[in-house]
Amino acid sequence: MTAPTQDPTPWELLRAMQQMRDDLRADFAAFASRLAEMVTKNEYAADRRTDELRIRALEADIAEARTNREREQAERLTNRRLAISAIIAPIVVAVITAWLLAGQGK
Repeated sequence: MTAPTQDPTPWELLRAMQQMRDDLRADFAAFASRLAEMVTKNEYAADRRTDELRIRALEADIAEARTNREREQAERLTNRRLAISAIIAPIVVAVITAWLLAGQGK
């Protein structure tokens, strides 16, 4: 009896090489699709600059809103003081006038 041969036939080699080629094509297609999803350094840098501009604009808006709020609070405080003095001043004048008139009547 003869021992079975371990060497592949040319057709088996051809099929194996075709299978390897198909596998490589599939792997390269998957790699290309993943690579297409990635952004370039220039696109990333442009996005970062745009984000930084937006953040600066938001920070400026927040600072402006804070300044406006502080100014409005100062105006409200001034208005309260004016309102209180507008109410109290005539009362004080009336009391002083009444006291002076009462002192002259004696």
